[in-house]
Amino acid sequence: MVYPVVWSDSAFVSAQRFLSDDPDGLLTVFDRADLLSEEPRPPSAARWGSERFRLRVGRYRLLYEVSKDMVTIIHLGRRQ
Repeated sequence: MVYPVVWSDSAFVSAQRFLSDDPDGLLTVFDRADLLSEEPRPPSAARWGSERFRLRVGRYRLLYEVSKDMVTIIHLGRRQ
């Protein structure tokens, strides 16, 4: 099954904020998020609740939720 990946408004705003100083890092984040459509529970993701996960992508952290029909990115954070 292929899940659509949807970004919450707040996660997308965070991505826009980080884009100006790290476009290559954000490209990696978006590429990795796209891979969640085929494997929403990869071994590298840490559980953060029943169907919520945290995924490290370089200096970024994606928090996302898997439902029966989609993956929703709920937060994007970055280490300084």
